Amino acid sequence: MKNSSKATLFGCGLLVTLLSGCTTLPNTDMKPEARQKLHSIAILDVTEPKRVAVVNLGGAAAGFGLIGALTQAAVNSSHTSTYTDHVTAGKIAFAPDIVDGVTGRLTDTGYQVVRLNGQKAKLADDGKSDDYSAIQTDADAIMNVWFTSFGYISPPNQPDYIPWVVVRARILDAKTKQDIYFKTFACGYDIKANSVHVDSDFAYTYGSFSDLEKNFDKSVEGIKSCEKSVADMIGRDLARTPAPVTAATTMTTTAATATATATAAK
Repeated sequence: MKNSSKATLFGCGLLVTLLSGCTTLPNTDMKPEARQKLHSIAILDVTEPKRVAVVNLGGAAAGFGLIGALTQAAVNSSHTSTYTDHVTAGKIAFAPDIVDGVTGRLTDTGYQVVRLNGQKAKLADDGKSDDYSAIQTDADAIMNVWFTSFGYISPPNQPDYIPWVVVRARILDAKTKQDIYFKTFACGYDIKANSVHVDSDFAYTYGSFSDLEKNFDKSVEGIKSCEKSVADMIGRDLARTPAPVTAATTMTTTAATATATATAAK
């Protein structure tokens, strides 16, 4: 009975949060000059999701007031617990996928990437923000990647369940601890909170929780597909751009071309 009550409270809290909407999130692109100066990035540990949520926002919560919301919250909690139990039983891990994905994209684009195993940001004194002051690294920047929502969702006015993976990616200057990149990516359900929306693959769409559960292995692929898509987006965001063409560069290039032309004419 005690565990059931905790599960219901979890479901209620999650549902209320979703129905109340999200606050506007930071959306900071990396400036070209910062991208050119940045050579090495240290990635912090990514925490594995404790629960894989299965949430229906188009059920009883949609039109029956508080009672309906509470009823739907209990259903959502039960589905979440069932799906999470399947994940636990299958010893499935999701965090390595986003870490490997981001690491691979950054390495491919020319960054030196190191993993700070065992190091994480701690909660600041204000009880709200993250404190990176204790992070030890020789890299140019510190990158923190974490999940804020994870699993499957049936959005309002849509009967089907689709993947729902919300990832936040933040890069700070290792010395000053000032943000140089900070974005939120929402794959599947668009949270519309100054975040970057990423479409999920239609192949991972399920008409009911029963359908989702019957296709559990494939549904896990759907979540990991979202992680891959988000990693790709982060990689494109941080890809190095060609060095800006300056007047001096133009003059040097023109002179070199003229010399080569004159030499060829002899």
